Amino acid sequence: MNSSKPVQDIEAEIMQQGIKQINEVERLRELVGIYDDIQKSRISMGNRLGCKRVGGKWVCKRLYTECEDGHKILLKEGKKRDKCPICGKPVKIVEEVPSEELVNIFERLVKTEKEIEALISNEVLKFPEFTKFLVFIKGIGAVIGAKLIAYLYPKEFEFNVNKARAFSGLAVMFVCPKCGYWYYAGKSSNGMPAVPSNEGWKCPVDGTKLVGTSAKGVPYSRKAKALLLGVLPRNLIMNGGIYAKLIKKFEEEVKAKHPDWPKLKVKRTAIRKAVSLLLAQYFAMSLHYRKGVPLPEAYKVVLGKVYDMLKKHEDFITAPIVDYYVDVKSDKYKQQFERVIKELGINKEEVVEWLKKKRVIE
Repeated sequence: MNSSKPVQDIEAEIMQQGIKQINEVERLRELVGIYDDIQKSRISMGNRLGCKRVGGKWVCKRLYTECEDGHKILLKEGKKRDKCPICGKPVKIVEEVPSEELVNIFERLVKTEKEIEALISNEVLKFPEFTKFLVFIKGIGAVIGAKLIAYLYPKEFEFNVNKARAFSGLAVMFVCPKCGYWYYAGKSSNGMPAVPSNEGWKCPVDGTKLVGTSAKGVPYSRKAKALLLGVLPRNLIMNGGIYAKLIKKFEEEVKAKHPDWPKLKVKRTAIRKAVSLLLAQYFAMSLHYRKGVPLPEAYKVVLGKVYDMLKKHEDFITAPIVDYYVDVKSDKYKQQFERVIKELGINKEEVVEWLKKKRVIE
């Protein structure tokens, strides 16, 4: 920005830049909402018509079983049924193909979904949160990256990841097993804060150690929670990248620390840890590129009160954890990644050593 300009012009430029960012976020949010609506309609209609992709093409047909009394019941693919569930009489299998008109409508929904996805893929490139960080993570494509920005735009949370975790139901709720007192993201059932101790949080009413659980009975965004604890980790695990390996590693650590915990609780805790790490880095990168705050300093804002405690941990790291340190998907993105870590002043070897220390890579 030219420092010789009048103060009023500089203020106007800053305001315009802020308006531009808001407009870009709102447009992305609108596209994501439309995409979700179209996708839900496509999935719902596809289920009704029995549509599935076979060899790159959509094939629509439904199987039913029908008995002599006319009881017609849907039969899932791969399942068998000899008798009618209603009357117990023998059945025959009936194949039904939907009308051409209905199939055409379904195919138009498929096409529209792809068109909206193309618009999202173009729009998300305007965000450094995506082009400088999210794009380098296996399992995060344009749509998931756009949803993360649309649902949890860091600036709207004052770049404080703890506010975002509370908003999305990702934060842990601590509950007293005796009196029912709860403490969640700085709020509590009676207005009194939980009491910190070497053993963990304690109830301010009777001193009982609080038990961690998922958020219940407090307001949070169900869309954001579904993304962070459902869609996002499923894609990360399915693509088998760095975060899939981190989730597995966290599972091992949680299981070793809590051998009595059910397998599902161990899995969910590991996912929360991995997603919380990704979210903190996403917020820090956003603060760096939006406000020019050096990345190591950005974590003081992003983590807030827990920064001083977390920075003492041997596993604390400020460098963004992405797949491109060890796994290159595209030469184009490799060059882009190299430019990013150079600009950030990140020592690639140190990050690789951290990943080896965590036994995420060999």
